This record gives sequence, C-alpha cells and structure tokens, in this order.
Amino acid sequence: MPLGWVQNRYYPNSTFRPEEGNLAEATAAENTLGLGAVLPAHVAQRDMLMLGGDVSWDSIAVKSGPYSDQSVLTLTPVAAWLHQFGENDLVAAFAAPAFSYEMRAANDWGFSGYGGVVGMHYFSDEFQLLYGGVYQNSFGDSLGFPYLGLNWLPTPRWSIALVIPWPTISYAVSDRWMLQLSVAPGGSSWVQRDGHFESTQSLNSWNMTLGANYRFYEKLWLSAGVGVAGFRGVMIESDDLEGRLESEPSLVFSLALQFRP
Repeated sequence: MPLGWVQNRYYPNSTFRPEEGNLAEATAAENTLGLGAVLPAHVAQRDMLMLGGDVSWDSIAVKSGPYSDQSVLTLTPVAAWLHQFGENDLVAAFAAPAFSYEMRAANDWGFSGYGGVVGMHYFSDEFQLLYGGVYQNSFGDSLGFPYLGLNWLPTPRWSIALVIPWPTISYAVSDRWMLQLSVAPGGSSWVQRDGHFESTQSLNSWNMTLGANYRFYEKLWLSAGVGVAGFRGVMIESDDLEGRLESEPSLVFSLALQFRP
C-alpha cells in the first residue's frame, strides 16, 4: 500500500448527454492532481495511530455546452486507529472528512466525507478476510454500506485483493517492477451558488486501470497507467432541480510518485 503520493489523472474530451432533467449536452476534459500521505503518528505494542490527508485539485475544462469551467479544491484530513486484538485479528476505525471549494466562483466550502470500522482476520499468510461498515456523508445526504473482501496471496509474486468496491490484482515481476490491475472511483463534488440559487454538483466515474510500477530508489516508486473510465456522469441537485448527464466509457491516464514502506 502506498502511504505517500503525488499523482495526476487525466480524462480526455468526453461527451456528456442528458439522462435526467432538462439539461443540455456538453463536452469536457478533466485533470485531477493530488498530493497526500497517511503515516504512523504513534505506535504501541498493540495500537497504532495514523494521521495524514490528501489535497486535490480537479480542473474541468468545458469544450462545448452552456456550462462554465470548474476548478475544485478538496482537502481531506485522515485519522485512523488500529488495534491488534490477537495474533489473527486487527480492527481499525477511521474518519476522513472532505472539504471542497469551487475556486472560480468563490463559493462557500462544501462538506462531505467518510468514516467507518474495518476488521481483518488472518486465516493464514495466504488468506485474510476483511469486513466492516462505512458511513458516507455527501453534502447532508447519508449513506451506509458494508465493507467486505478477501486478500489472497497465492505466491510471493501475486497479490489478489478482492475488496468491494475497489479490487486490485498485483504481480511483482521483480523486486523493482510491479504490474497492477485495479478498479477505483474518481471525480469530485462541490457546492455551486449563483445568486440565491444553490446546487450540489459532482463529476464521478469508476476507473479500471492497468498500471506499471517501478521502484527507482529504496521505497520510492513511479507508477504509470492507462484504462477505461466507466459509469461516468455529472449529477446536479438542488431543492427544485435534479439532473444527470452521462458519457460513454472513455480513456483515463494516470501518473504517480508513491512512497511504499
């Protein structure tokens, strides 16, 4: 797992067509730059406190359509406490509030975030069960969902993390090269205000990416990937309006510098 990162994700021009509401078609490109780390702040015999966070900047450039460009800054502090209950059981509680700000319109900050409790049971060195629950708050709307998965390490070179909703398959070609196939969410959300009209807007996707990772110095890795962004859409919600734009699956490119201890 990377505990520190600088990463960039780029989505080329995509056409978004209305699926709900009276919205106009649009074409846009998106670029997301993120910087973050989550590191041990206190380590005891059975407990560990981890602190950190992420700062991301999401630039959405509208190429066509009656919409303005968006530039969204998101600050996400992270705190997690891990406790070892026995030789085979580890439980962690975490909180990750997210504060977003649309910089072009100088709007107020919006609030969302995650929190939850996740456990891991070690059946063996090859199999570990992950379980728990996660709470999500999205600008006042609450959602709870289970966290369930299985880590399988059939050989020292293979790692198969079948964790809902972001599975990852890793293969170590050598001690310096690693290939990964993963699914992970992307996008951002923000509050838009225009006079007395206020709406919550989000641009979201699920990205399936094939990446190559190279350890160029001790615990520092370079990662580059290409993949498909699916289920990609723009949601606009207010007291008297709800609309959604969706696009066909499109390409997504990623580049990152990671710290993997």
